[in-house]
Amino acid sequence: MIVTLTPTPSIDRTVTLDRLVRGAVNRTSAAHVEASGKGVNVTRVLVARGYRSLAVVPAGGAEGDQLLALLDGIQTRAIATKRPVRVNLSVVLPGGETTKLNEPGAELSPDEQAALVVAAATACQDVRARWLVISGSLPANAETLVAAAVAAGHAAGAKVAVDTSGSALTSAIDAGADLIAPNTDELAAVSGAAVRTPADAVKVAHDLAPRALSLVSMGPYGAVLVAGDAWWQATPPPIEVVNTVGAGDALLAGFLAEEGPEPARLARAVAWGTSACLVSGTAEIPDQPVSPEAVSVTPGAPAGG
Repeated sequence: MIVTLTPTPSIDRTVTLDRLVRGAVNRTSAAHVEASGKGVNVTRVLVARGYRSLAVVPAGGAEGDQLLALLDGIQTRAIATKRPVRVNLSVVLPGGETTKLNEPGAELSPDEQAALVVAAATACQDVRARWLVISGSLPANAETLVAAAVAAGHAAGAKVAVDTSGSALTSAIDAGADLIAPNTDELAAVSGAAVRTPADAVKVAHDLAPRALSLVSMGPYGAVLVAGDAWWQATPPPIEVVNTVGAGDALLAGFLAEEGPEPARLARAVAWGTSACLVSGTAEIPDQPVSPEAVSVTPGAPAGG
């Protein structure tokens, strides 16, 4: 079982346009609404793939009620909050070009933050979770939430994976997260170093988090996994992209779904992340998903060499 903690969940509305004309009325060709937020997406991908996962979320206002209704059928533990859940908009153009308009996450009071951490730890204990995934952006006033959640997950007997950015990512590393999952931009921002190539990603991740696994997503170029001085690069097959939203969450879900040798886990992760780009939703499985066997995984020279 995998428990996810999403400090700023959302209701995501995705609209598809044939073209976007600024300053004019644009007619959408398709639209749908989903429960979202990065941790929620991880849970939804896992459940869609037949794995067990439980989502822990704050939920306030009518939007919170809608969020929980959209999560019907998925194990969820919600903390009632005073402020409403945010609503985000994704605009998808032909070729998969996606523009996201994200509202800021609702602020959580200190008591609400503490309740959220307790709920995640209790869920980990109750279901004997293998992993606690702390994923997504943080409310503006929640600087200590990630470190507290990492400690609580460990105390509950779970390994902890963190997919966030900025100071929250640094906090997760300092708190002893077992896995970090940044993309190249997030890795560059937190390290201050340029990350343009797989070799850049490996060096920066190794130096930044030498004791953690680092799963670095590189968009259409796949991902690299750094484990101590060992590392691997996974390259997906070429595809026609429909929508990239949620691909990184599917990547993380694929890596955590099963234990085993790192190259096999990385191949599954990249296969799931690539498959997510073939559909318009964030947790849908395409009719012909990418197989892990179609992903090329190659080892690199020792990262600490």
